[in-house]
Amino acid sequence: MYRRELLKIGGVSVAGLFAAPLLPSSLFAADPKKEAKEEGAATLNYDRTLVLIELRGGNDGLNTVVPFSDPDYYKLRKSIGIKETEVVKLDQRFGLHPALKPLETAWKDGDLAIVHGLGYPNPNRSHFRGIDIWNGGTKHDELSRDGWLGRIVAQARGGAPSDCLADGIMLGYADSVAYGGAGPMFANGLRTITMDGPDDFVRRAKRMPKPGEGSGNPALSHVLKVQADVNQTADRMETLWRKSPNLPGNFGGGLGGHLKVAARLIASGALCPFYKVTIGGFDTHAGQTYAHQNLLTNLGQAMAAFREALKSVPGAWERTTVMTYSEFGRTASENDSGGTDHGTAAPHFLMGGKVVGGHQGKPVSLTQLDYGDLAYTTDYRSLYAGVAQQWFGYEKPFLSEKKVTPLQGLFKA
Repeated sequence: MYRRELLKIGGVSVAGLFAAPLLPSSLFAADPKKEAKEEGAATLNYDRTLVLIELRGGNDGLNTVVPFSDPDYYKLRKSIGIKETEVVKLDQRFGLHPALKPLETAWKDGDLAIVHGLGYPNPNRSHFRGIDIWNGGTKHDELSRDGWLGRIVAQARGGAPSDCLADGIMLGYADSVAYGGAGPMFANGLRTITMDGPDDFVRRAKRMPKPGEGSGNPALSHVLKVQADVNQTADRMETLWRKSPNLPGNFGGGLGGHLKVAARLIASGALCPFYKVTIGGFDTHAGQTYAHQNLLTNLGQAMAAFREALKSVPGAWERTTVMTYSEFGRTASENDSGGTDHGTAAPHFLMGGKVVGGHQGKPVSLTQLDYGDLAYTTDYRSLYAGVAQQWFGYEKPFLSEKKVTPLQGLFKA
């Protein structure tokens, strides 16, 4: 019972620590960890935070960021296209789905960016492989041992402050553990927390007995060390949660509830570079109009509330960046069921107190399609590299694709 509780708690990446590669190393992406050792220690700015929002199922980018001025959009979307009169217009070319109107203020204030045309060569349209690729920051034909964020933290080991709460926190136990675990934050030996909320995490941690004496058995000593770390992290979490301020903003439930937890921890001063939350349901093959509207209503409300909450705490919004991602976009044209099918490229949001608002990357063409799919214009890894370099001050290589150039001008000085 004692050992099962330790593994169940998810307080530290226990499963990852005990796991061994099951495939030959030649099948995996190049190991940037080895390169980092050869080139010297990597650094990471732990005073900053990245909050990832996974849009699970493959979000339809064309109905999220609407190219209302392009007549080809309405030719492709005769029944599900967003009417120009309903679009939340950002400029003369693009607007947001009306359900995302809560984000209009962030756009006008200049701390919301849209990164257009994110994708990669030879895209994979499988949900499982697609999200693996985005989580790992890999090429289409590579299997990764770790996630792109986990790789960065592992390479920067030793640089974390002593009071760092965790390397990463995943909010939503069912959304995380049931669908592949830590995703972009996975790496052997990382201190990652998976929880529904701090009260839940602390309660589960306190059910474990306090660690006993050390042992000559290396495996048992390791388990005791992990257990001690869980207990210490729970105590620190409890202290931070108790002192976290009441925050403004109408977050709503589900995604909003998880973002509210992240906001309170960030506002309390918790040191943790990465958070991840998930909202599912974006696999809109049929009846997309109302389903997508409901999903984007939740997303827009939660993101706007998160921004409002952190802006109420001096310096908190300036230390935080939010980024959306999904396994793929949808087809350019609608299908016969009033929906869209698995596609390729899509835009995503970058939002934060230091984000340079506006358009990033090149918008996709609606006439030069790739077998009915949108041809990507911005390699998704260039966004990852830009965030790592410009937001976290992380300069070491962590991608197997060496030709990727970091997106520039993402953040204010």
